Amino acid sequence: MGVSVSTQRRDQTVTVGVAGEIDLAAGAAVEAAIMAALADQDVDTVVVDLTEVTFLDSSGISVLLKARRAADDRAVTYRAVGADGIVRKVLELTGVWPLLSGESG
Repeated sequence: MGVSVSTQRRDQTVTVGVAGEIDLAAGAAVEAAIMAALADQDVDTVVVDLTEVTFLDSSGISVLLKARRAADDRAVTYRAVGADGIVRKVLELTGVWPLLSGESG
């Protein structure tokens, strides 16, 4: 299926919407969009919307964690939202969902 990535800005918050599969082939596009949002000096919050993500492998998890570290380095609030089904299960089983979402484990 591949992946599509969109960004939407509202005030100082950028939402990066991802649809499709985040795997090795698609990870670079997702990472580029998130990093571009983080590079904007006027942005204080980046939200990664995973509502439409249907598949996520270890390379996708790596992209999300790398972005989290970059956000922390820039003192930008970062959170993933909308993970459901198998995507949510993978993030929970690997133990990264609380770190990405801000929800307590």
